[in-house]
Parts: sequence; C-alpha cells; structure tokens
Amino acid sequence: MKKRVEPQVPKHLDNQTFDESFDVDEPYVEYVEISNCVVPLYEIKRLEFKTVRFINVQFESINLEEGYFRDVIFEKCEFVNAVFSHAIFKKVTFKECRLNGSLFNDSKLEHVLFEDCVMDLSTFGFSSLKMCEFVHSKLNEADFLETKWTDILFKSCLLNGSRFSRTSLKGIDISTSTFDSLSVELDALKGAIVSQSQSLDFLDLLGLEIRDV
Repeated sequence: MKKRVEPQVPKHLDNQTFDESFDVDEPYVEYVEISNCVVPLYEIKRLEFKTVRFINVQFESINLEEGYFRDVIFEKCEFVNAVFSHAIFKKVTFKECRLNGSLFNDSKLEHVLFEDCVMDLSTFGFSSLKMCEFVHSKLNEADFLETKWTDILFKSCLLNGSRFSRTSLKGIDISTSTFDSLSVELDALKGAIVSQSQSLDFLDLLGLEIRDV
C-alpha cells in the first residue's frame, strides 16, 4: 500500500466559532480552528473547508452535499445524520469521531484516515476511495455498494454485517478485522487478504461442508 499523505494543518490557527468563520455569501471556511461548540442544522451545498481543525464539535443533522474538504482534521467530533454525498475529501483525518449513519454516497476520498471512529450504518455507495485507512473503527452494517477503491487498509476494525455488494475486495487486507457475518459476493472475494479463521468462514459461500476424516 502506498503511504497516505497527512493533512497539512498548522498547530496554531485562529480560533473561531462556526458562525464567525462562515458567510453564506462566501461559502468557504479556511485557516481556522473550531472547537467545543454545537453546529445546528445546516443545509449548505458546495461549502469548502481548507486547512481547518475541528475539535469536540457536534454537528446536528448537517447537510454538506457537494462539499470540498482539503487538509482538514476532525478530532472527537460527533455527526448526527450527516450528509456528505457527492463530496470531495483530500488529506482529511477523522479521529475519535462518531459518524453513525453518515452518508458518503457518490463521494471521492483520497488520503483519508478514520481512526478510532464509530461508523456503524455509514454508507459509501458508488464512491471512489484512494489511499484511505480505517483503523480501530466500528463499521458494523456499513454499506460499500459498488465502491471503487485502491490502496485501502482495514486495521483492527469491527465489520459485522457490513455489505460489499458489487465491490471487489481484491488486494484489500481485512485479516486483522473481526465480524460474525459479512455480505459479499463470491467473485468479489478473489484476491482478498484474510486470516486463516476467516477463510474457513468464507467457505460457507461455497456451500462446502467440512468433515474431519
């Protein structure tokens, strides 16, 4: 796997509230740190975030469809029913964030890290992911419908009930992740990197019955 590029965010940024940094007539937020606040319901299409750090921010039902995120860090943030459909993420980190049910449909993610995040029921349908990492994160019942990806890492994640419909796992390492069940077509498993115990579970897809002789 190629090395993921970290967000280029300075340690010291001007601290502002979301309302202070955002102007509806100029839909971009850049070179600020936004922390310890609640961002209420917003529906803002094509909003751009460049070189921004969010710390302990709660986003309530925010709709950032067609948003653009470059060099952005989210730390200990909570997203309630967030919509990121048709968005672009480049060099973005989500660390210790809650993203349950977040929609990343039809989005493009490059050099994105999800670390220690809760992402149950999140959706990445029809999205493109390049050089992205999911590390120590919960992705139970997440949906990766027709997802196109390269250089993807799942490290010590919970994937129980996740769906990979019409999505190839070729070259994808899920050997350190755990799940009781996984929804994936047999052809999509070709080339996947799995542990020995996982390989036995996948034999069920073949309809094989194993007996000791």
